[in-house]
Amino acid sequence: MKGLTYSLSFFLLVLASCSHPMPEHTGGWELTEPARALVQDEKLIRQIFRALDAAEAAGTDPRISGFHVRAATTVEHDGTEHVILGGNTEYEVPEAIHAETSLLNHVTTLLGREATRNSVRFIAFYGERCGNSLGCGDCRDYEIATTNYQQLLIVCGQASDHTVRIRRFSDGTVPEERFPKATAEDIPLSKKELESLVQAALEARRGGITLMPTGRHTGAAGLSFAGKTYRAAGADDAAFHFRYPIGGLLQQAATERDYFLRAIVVAGETGKWPRVSYRDRQYGYESSGFNRLRGKPAILLILTDGRGKFRMTTFEEALPHAFSAGAFMPQAVDDFLRSHEANR
Repeated sequence: MKGLTYSLSFFLLVLASCSHPMPEHTGGWELTEPARALVQDEKLIRQIFRALDAAEAAGTDPRISGFHVRAATTVEHDGTEHVILGGNTEYEVPEAIHAETSLLNHVTTLLGREATRNSVRFIAFYGERCGNSLGCGDCRDYEIATTNYQQLLIVCGQASDHTVRIRRFSDGTVPEERFPKATAEDIPLSKKELESLVQAALEARRGGITLMPTGRHTGAAGLSFAGKTYRAAGADDAAFHFRYPIGGLLQQAATERDYFLRAIVVAGETGKWPRVSYRDRQYGYESSGFNRLRGKPAILLILTDGRGKFRMTTFEEALPHAFSAGAFMPQAVDDFLRSHEANR
């Protein structure tokens, strides 16, 4: 049950890709009214329907969760339409390959980087029922990096009634520049608490591991309701398994069975706004879900430029259309928190 709880929290996706000339659409799919209002291009609609037909047969291996996710896209390249498939694969701790990242990697492998960026117009998921999520934070990072994401569509074909829902991927993105500006007085922390968190985040950034610097090195510090401060910096390695600062400090807090945080401050290069990856936003959203289950305020996400300026939001606002373990199985999360809170 423990493995299932954690695996579902990541909404795991992907395996098995193939590319071949598109078969003819077999019919049966119908756009919802909002989807029809969003997409009127009949050629694109035909490509979406054919991708959904193909996605039904995509291979999966959800050995932990038992949750099958099948995805596909249609790419027109050198005058030929190709369908490329993805399905979720899970392993061990739990860990997984996600559908979006696998699918887009398959497009890159088969057709090249430029085709992935310029020719992938949608990602279609086939499932019994459609949910509200626009994917996990890590997948959003990958989609932003590899596609023309502002034009990318996310499609869901609902097998139960063969209706098709379509939304813009960009509805799930919130650039840091859109985080509301705030003064120190606007932030519901004492002056001492805020100054301490800012200093802790700045100090954290001086550490970490930057073997392959990207200009986005950040440090983060969090304050819990128990009054404890946790901090971490980003760290890379030769295997490209980056460790994220918000996830790092949240893991520290969880190790101490301190599951409820009030605020997290992120600091980057002095004079500039730090970037917060969508994977790190996912970690924060999961943790803020603990607060939601206990009726506590959402975790504040505060950016500092290191010169007294701030932007403030919540992980709920920074990661719209998200999902978490608390949403999928609130009773399991509640039981977990009760058992661990009892040990404090």
